[in-house]
Amino acid sequence: MFKKIRNFKAREWFLSVLIMLILTDLTIFFNVPFLREAFTFLFFTVVPGILILQILKLNKISFLKKMLLWVGLSVGLMILIGLFLNSLYPMIIQPLSIIPVIISFNIVIVLLLIAAYKRSRENFNIEDVFNIKVESSGKLISPLIFSTIFPFLAIFGTYLMNTTQNNIILLLLLLLIPSYVLVIVYLKEKIYDSTYPFSIWMIGLSLLLIHGLTSNYIIGRDVHYEFYCFQLALDGFHWDLTEFYNPYNVCLSITILPVIFKVLSNINPQYVFKLFFGIIGSITPLIIYAVSKKYLGSKYAFFASLLFIFQLFFLDSLGNIKQLIATIFFFLIIMVIFDESIEKISKKVLILVFATLLVLSHYSTAYISLVFIVVILLVPFFKSIRDRKLKFTNFDIIVILFLIILGWYAIVAQVQLNAGADVIQSASQASSSVLETNTKDPLILAAFGIGLKSIPNAFSALVHDLVFIMIGIGLISIIWRYKEYLKRIDVGFFLGILISVALLALFVIVPNISLSYGPERLFYQVLIFLAPLFVIGVIKTAKILKKPEWSPAILALILISLFACSTFLIYHFAGIAQSPYYEKNGTLRNEYFIYDQEVVTTGWIKNYSINNSNINNSVISTDAIGYSRVLLGHNSARKIKSNFFFNETNNGYIYLGYFNENAGIIYESFDVQRGISNYFSLFKSRSKIYDNGGGEVFS
Repeated sequence: MFKKIRNFKAREWFLSVLIMLILTDLTIFFNVPFLREAFTFLFFTVVPGILILQILKLNKISFLKKMLLWVGLSVGLMILIGLFLNSLYPMIIQPLSIIPVIISFNIVIVLLLIAAYKRSRENFNIEDVFNIKVESSGKLISPLIFSTIFPFLAIFGTYLMNTTQNNIILLLLLLLIPSYVLVIVYLKEKIYDSTYPFSIWMIGLSLLLIHGLTSNYIIGRDVHYEFYCFQLALDGFHWDLTEFYNPYNVCLSITILPVIFKVLSNINPQYVFKLFFGIIGSITPLIIYAVSKKYLGSKYAFFASLLFIFQLFFLDSLGNIKQLIATIFFFLIIMVIFDESIEKISKKVLILVFATLLVLSHYSTAYISLVFIVVILLVPFFKSIRDRKLKFTNFDIIVILFLIILGWYAIVAQVQLNAGADVIQSASQASSSVLETNTKDPLILAAFGIGLKSIPNAFSALVHDLVFIMIGIGLISIIWRYKEYLKRIDVGFFLGILISVALLALFVIVPNISLSYGPERLFYQVLIFLAPLFVIGVIKTAKILKKPEWSPAILALILISLFACSTFLIYHFAGIAQSPYYEKNGTLRNEYFIYDQEVVTTGWIKNYSINNSNINNSVISTDAIGYSRVLLGHNSARKIKSNFFFNETNNGYIYLGYFNENAGIIYESFDVQRGISNYFSLFKSRSKIYDNGGGEVFS
């Protein structure tokens, strides 16, 4: 069998890819249920990347890194083709509709096929395409196979919770995952190395599926404005910034990209965000693993990836799609920079492509990422100065990148540039007092023991502090023994670590910055550098205790504790309902979970407004969480006054959702709730014009 695979010729391989393209096209044209969604997603998020790597002749890199690049390049190609098509407006009235999209993708893929064939036909070897290494036998395969149960439990568990409010399967899954980690630690040398990345993928995917599949609708905070921007582009099959002049609407990761996915697959628009982006996002911890493996080896890279997966921000990352996609591109850049098997020209091409996609995907993530990218790219230049042999290495990449950035922000994305300037201005005008608590994010204050409200809250703060202590010990270790670690850690990666620590310190020291850009978002982004540092810190701690063999157990203990905090299990077993996923009365579930009646109500408002010209332009006033429900009803974002509805001077509609109506609670902000009786004076002068038991409208 393997001999037949090795003898697979170039012509046969490229013909098989062409047949796959034709079959995918047929599922689209005949709109074959399930097959259309599955084939289009798999083909267009993998195959273009395979062909691009063949053109670049990147045969030496590992299968894992190839797979990550396949997805990154394929998703990036979707964005770039979509942007090109969109620029053809008004020559094409609906440039992102099915006909232009499918024709363009077929042309591009055929061209990639021809180029890849010409580049590799002389010395083609199918093994070079995938580069899968067969591991020696005699080890346990069962741990690898067992991890496949996690996504299925996530799917079945969320379905059961959504329909019957039975959380037994979800709780089973959340107890199985840490138990599985302990088993992996115990088995050590008895498992295949491939078990580590595969189990990371399964664990990460299952946690993202829990978030994505909770409720029939998207859940989170930023994601509702992201979904609104997507709907604007989808409605006319054309992205137009003037329809909603907002920094969100310039992010192509939430406008053009989901439109392409929707048009090709014809899946429910909600599931582009809930499912497709969840599957794509599940590769993020694998990039952490691929980078960490170079410095730590397979076993310890596993722990570095778990530190990333067990962050609350990762569990909620489908609530911020633009940052999720941008982070993937940033992580891929770091992976490419420090991969010595990628040739110089190919490396430059990949860095430029991913950096461009990063800028197109999210503004604030790009600002921070570019600091790392430019400094790391300048390392060879600084080395040449030290050696008195001046070489302007990587200046070509930096110049081209800055020209691309300048063109994007000058011509298209001025609104994003203005948003960044506002953050800098507000931070610079903040109080000069470092200790002033009202100018710091609550998460930063909690790390210092300020504002803790319960024992689980205190335990969570303690665990996070322990993570930071281990990172600090790791930093001291590599600085103290710099020459020794420099043999294993690239200078550029070491600079990335220092910049990461400096930025985190800046968020603690400088007032107001943490309020403008959440510290958890920054920590999530810099874990590509700090996750290996955390592992080094634990290894060093075990050596200080003169028990170096304890390091895997200590890592597992800290990470499982972190998992219990991030998944709210520690709150659950303390009798505090907090989780948005597995507790029917969880504090966050009241905010996140969206009922059918709520969306029906907002749809009714839209139709009622259209039929009543006198109040067609009326404002919809609601509380702090109501905006998410209203946006799903296709109402204009400009007409929503979230958490101002208790202002008696507001005219127009008042919208109340399921939780407002049935629990009698109003969210003045995400963290402040009051009884609806406090607003009796507001409602006594209004008339109820709609009520379906889960949503009310007053006028």
